[in-house]
Amino acid sequence: MGAIAIADNIYWVGVKDPGLLHFDIVMETKHGTTYNAYLVRGRDKVALIDTVKAQFTNEFLNNVREITDLESIEYLIVNHTEPDHSGAITALLENAPHITIVCAAAAVPFVKNTINTEARIRPVKDNDVIDLGGKTIIFKSTPYMHWPDTMMEYLKEDGILFSCDGFAGHIAFDSIWADQARQDVDYEIQYYFDSIMRPFTSYIRRNMPKLEALDVRMIAPSHGPIIRRDAPAYIRKYSEWSSDKSDGKNQITIFYVSSYGNTALIAQTLASRLSERGFTVVLIDTFQMDESYARDQIEASVALLFGTPTFNGDAVRPIWNAVSLLSTVNSVGKKAAVFGSYGWGGEGTKLVSERLAGLRLKIFSEALRARLIPSQEELAEVASFAGKIADFVESV
Repeated sequence: MGAIAIADNIYWVGVKDPGLLHFDIVMETKHGTTYNAYLVRGRDKVALIDTVKAQFTNEFLNNVREITDLESIEYLIVNHTEPDHSGAITALLENAPHITIVCAAAAVPFVKNTINTEARIRPVKDNDVIDLGGKTIIFKSTPYMHWPDTMMEYLKEDGILFSCDGFAGHIAFDSIWADQARQDVDYEIQYYFDSIMRPFTSYIRRNMPKLEALDVRMIAPSHGPIIRRDAPAYIRKYSEWSSDKSDGKNQITIFYVSSYGNTALIAQTLASRLSERGFTVVLIDTFQMDESYARDQIEASVALLFGTPTFNGDAVRPIWNAVSLLSTVNSVGKKAAVFGSYGWGGEGTKLVSERLAGLRLKIFSEALRARLIPSQEELAEVASFAGKIADFVESV
């Protein structure tokens, strides 16, 4: 497609990949994607912002050469080192070894492991500045949007936010402008947020004030179309999507599955007792779980309970499916507990507890287990367990 001017002496030099069907394994891409890179030419110096996926290296370098010789580039700004943005760095350095790589401090070891050769590397921090001559680049550290090394740039004179994977969407079409897309851009940007950014909402909440303070007139992301109309609206949307959904709520969600009704009986008893303690309790039978609804309830909850029977020395698949959702949303630090019924071994609750701990939830120290059909004495233990859980959730 070639280089495209997006403002005075600022160019899109990326490539399009309309045939991509899946991104990062987890995300279907019906409209393909783009690997966006940008070139900023000041009076004195030239900066390149990101590269592209390795197999598109030649097209990318040709796009850059339409604007300038590679030897004239002073800086390569690496917004983060995921291979779809860093794949052409080595080839670029082979052609222009003098280039200084500019990146976040957290990115330095990743850059070194990407290029596996010597290079000039300049780490920058929040609000550091590079003046290209009439083009002032201000760096904004935005870790975990969505890698630990992620950063963005604000081009002061033009009001352009080079936002890395923030505000991105997987769309490839004839134009590069969001307002010229035939696809539903807003849907694709939110779909990208839900698929890629949602586990990092606590970090995004910390980063958003840095962006809200800027006069952003255009957002140039690393994937998909460039936003040139009402760019601040998308910053507001990210703030809304990343808000703490459990704030001001007192919700506990109980995920369970049951073959013969025994684990279900424990779940229902826990729900009743926890409701008496003032909690809003949501019960989800994972055998017929709507994953979108379940993810929303995880985010809305201050605590999560998982109830599973034990089959053949393991928890059962519907509960593992529920547990797998934890890594797709912001669940780190939430309180959790495990319960279940069993016939002989009872290993399922232990295995689920270990997995929850591995996902960095705060686990109540003991799991509740009942053999086969819970007796009245065991149901009394369930009531006691509910009290302990309530105390655990209410503790600081």
